[in-house]
Amino acid sequence: MPVPAIPFTLVGMVSPSNITFDDSLWPLLVLRFSGIPTNQQFEEYMARRGSYLARNQKHTLIYDTTSFNVLTGEQRQRQIHWLKEHKEELRTLSLGSALIITSPVVRLLLSGVLHFSQANAPYHAARSLPDAAGWCAGRLAEAGLVVEAQRVRTHFGLAPRQGTG
Repeated sequence: MPVPAIPFTLVGMVSPSNITFDDSLWPLLVLRFSGIPTNQQFEEYMARRGSYLARNQKHTLIYDTTSFNVLTGEQRQRQIHWLKEHKEELRTLSLGSALIITSPVVRLLLSGVLHFSQANAPYHAARSLPDAAGWCAGRLAEAGLVVEAQRVRTHFGLAPRQGTG
């Protein structure tokens, strides 16, 4: 008689990590982080994020970290450097970022990264994906991207805003 498979995690095993980009609602970019990325994955993430800046189009971002652990110290330093390196593009092209953060540790580390990078794009600490999407849709509408804002609201089942997108 076959033994049923039972899912388990070995103590000390590193959980699988993944960083996904969803630009299907561009100019909204949704980034989902899970686990702890390897240095290679993190470098690939920053290169791909740079490719979106290279489009030279205004946009908003949702960072979904609900399944995310933390960056390593080296990765945090690299992120601070990247943010400083791209400060001007981020200032002119990023309409803001909504960050879905459920972990107090991740929230604390992120506040440090934002402080040391001197990031000046608006951001919103969201409690859920619909909350994040609503905030980003508002940022798009304020920038005159009313049709795009409404597309985001419709996709996430949010009520349309009267007169502002």
